[in-house]
Amino acid sequence: MTNADEAYDSIVNSLKGQLPSLPIVMDELMTIISDPNAALYAIKDIIRLDPSIYAQILKVVNTVQYRGDGEPRISNLDDAMQRLGLEKVKRIALNNSVLALFEKVKFPNNFSPESLWIHSVGVAVTSSCLADFLHFPMSDQAYSCGLIHDIGKLAKLKFDQSKFCEELTKSEESGLDNYQTEIAQGSIRHDLLGGLIAKSWGISKLVGSVAKWHHEEERSKRTDIEDPDIHKLIDIVQFSNSLINEMKFGNSGHNKKVMPSARIMRRLQMSEDQLNEFEEKLKIELAREKEHLVVLSKN
Repeated sequence: MTNADEAYDSIVNSLKGQLPSLPIVMDELMTIISDPNAALYAIKDIIRLDPSIYAQILKVVNTVQYRGDGEPRISNLDDAMQRLGLEKVKRIALNNSVLALFEKVKFPNNFSPESLWIHSVGVAVTSSCLADFLHFPMSDQAYSCGLIHDIGKLAKLKFDQSKFCEELTKSEESGLDNYQTEIAQGSIRHDLLGGLIAKSWGISKLVGSVAKWHHEEERSKRTDIEDPDIHKLIDIVQFSNSLINEMKFGNSGHNKKVMPSARIMRRLQMSEDQLNEFEEKLKIELAREKEHLVVLSKN
């Protein structure tokens, strides 16, 4: 084990008992979300574990997008799931759980849990949409990985908020993104820390791998990844993260516009025309999602 490895392990150990634990509902959902054959009743049972998620699902299903004028309010889970669809219900539950997790950590005045949450949901939506656009059969996993990709920032905030705030200021002054600032200053990297936190929580190895490597373009440097599908999933989340930053959907802690990497685009076999086509479709999806996020963020 290198000195760097020991430093990260020390941080993870010091955070035990301080960092909020993964909500039970989220843990259960992430276990079954990758299973296309998961029984409907299993999803219902999980949602019923958390009344707040149940309430949020009812809030969304009773918005004008899903309930027509003059229609009676939907007040039970079965009707809500039928109207929204299973995929949307799972995502509302995951989004709500992540927001609850973020809100348990104290954020600085210039960086809110809601803004990081909106960024994370944006990356999740984009990752899932991009997987579908590329006909890559892991859109549910792409959503989960996109949603959790910045979990290391939560750990950094809890471990040393003053240092994290210094890095935010440095990023703003220098025009660098958070990752570039971490590299330049030799700071704790949120991506590597996120991978370890995911592992300590017992989240799927897939989600942890994406959190760990979502800033690393060179596949040869992703030293513990052999599966080409996992490499592609990391590429998709990395591409989506750049695109969401460029579109300023939420706030990941910096203001730099980061265009998707040409190398990643080549690996995903996306042309400029395809990127433009995808962006137009994504804008529609994000506008729809933003309406739901407004509903979910209102307590």
